[in-house]
Amino acid sequence: MPVARKQTGFFAIHKQQCFEALNDLFKRPLGNILTLAVLAFALTLPSTFYLLAKNVTLVAQAWQNPTQLTLYLDNNASEQVGADFSEQLQSWSEIEAVTYISPDQGLEDFREHAGFEQALSLLDENPLPAVIIVRPAPDWQNNEQAAQLATKIRTEPTVDEVRLDSDWLQRLAAIQDLSVTLALLMSGLMLFAVFLIVGNTLRLQVLNQKDRIQVMKMVGATDSFILRPYLYVGVWFGLIGAVIAWVLTTIVTILLDSAVEKLAMLYDSNFRLVGLSWDESLILMMTAAFLGLLAARFSAGRHLKEIEPI
Repeated sequence: MPVARKQTGFFAIHKQQCFEALNDLFKRPLGNILTLAVLAFALTLPSTFYLLAKNVTLVAQAWQNPTQLTLYLDNNASEQVGADFSEQLQSWSEIEAVTYISPDQGLEDFREHAGFEQALSLLDENPLPAVIIVRPAPDWQNNEQAAQLATKIRTEPTVDEVRLDSDWLQRLAAIQDLSVTLALLMSGLMLFAVFLIVGNTLRLQVLNQKDRIQVMKMVGATDSFILRPYLYVGVWFGLIGAVIAWVLTTIVTILLDSAVEKLAMLYDSNFRLVGLSWDESLILMMTAAFLGLLAARFSAGRHLKEIEPI
């Protein structure tokens, strides 16, 4: 029974100090609101960059289509030559499917989708070459083998140019790597800024309450007992700042969603901007709370040791 009373008293003290720390924040609303605003914006930036990297990654995964090769035939090649060459390619073991697009068909598709009907009507002749879209066999759809197939096709006299459609996927992958690196860099810098902001705020609070701390030490209070309320203040700073940052990030997601939807429609895609999930939101709040706790432990703890009773 005595052990149970001791444990109950321990948790009761922590609960009391936790809510007292929250009440202290509301006793000085002006200064704390400014601090929370700075923390919220500092946490919103890495959250926004994380969303950028997340959505770019989703786009890259959604566009991982089988590798295709686009063959542009010589302008002097007749339509019959292009059709015969298309049938010849279909017999290759490295190729699964071939689609032939004549110059007239290409011009008609371009006129319908590009909206340049009036401009194209001014041309005396069709400037577009015949195009053959080649889809390699399943065993030839990785980048290296597709590049070998493109090299082989380039040797054909009818072919003027070969475009490997997976090249733009490599560019998209490079953009994805850049966005992830940028998100990590900004996250590191902003989270360190959160650590500094909370640490500096609690350092000033310790210095402002120097007389009170000296009296508490005179009556026998230990440094850990005096430090505990500051630890809870640091946690509340991080947690409340993270909640505000989550709200701001959600607002940014909503504002950008319509613009992203319009851009996706231009590429015949129904992609929508994806916001923070519940587990990601929880990680944001836990990380901010832990940084507040860590900053309070290092900053307030160090200055408490320097204050000695008179």
